[in-house]
Amino acid sequence: MSLKNTKNNDIYDMFDFLVNFDWDKNFYKFTRDEKDMYPYSVNRNEDNSVTIVHNVLGLNKEDLKLSTKIADGKGWIIIEGETKDDITGKIYSINSKFNCDLKYCDLNKVSSSMKNGLLYITIAPKKNDSVKTKFINID
Repeated sequence: MSLKNTKNNDIYDMFDFLVNFDWDKNFYKFTRDEKDMYPYSVNRNEDNSVTIVHNVLGLNKEDLKLSTKIADGKGWIIIEGETKDDITGKIYSINSKFNCDLKYCDLNKVSSSMKNGLLYITIAPKKNDSVKTKFINID
């Protein structure tokens, strides 16, 4: 079901963006004894960028690899990492993947930071070009 309103498509486009922004729960793996039921949140910012806040407690930024992938018309944000706990000797790892709708996300403009066990990934919105007119020759 697609929500469209001819009077104000911008609001519905933003809603569609959040609906189409999907976390791949089948790919997710976080090898710790305790896991969050929902280890992330997705937040829309005032400039229409999106920030994913992901729990990576116990991992340092040097332990993480953050990448983007575009294939078959789909975009992905991929988080991978692993570390060994010095005290317990246990190995902790994370694999997490988010499907980004390329209609709204610019995966060429992604930034990230870490603070207090949380990874912040900010994705710039795709610039919405103005309406373009294409003239067609009449034969």
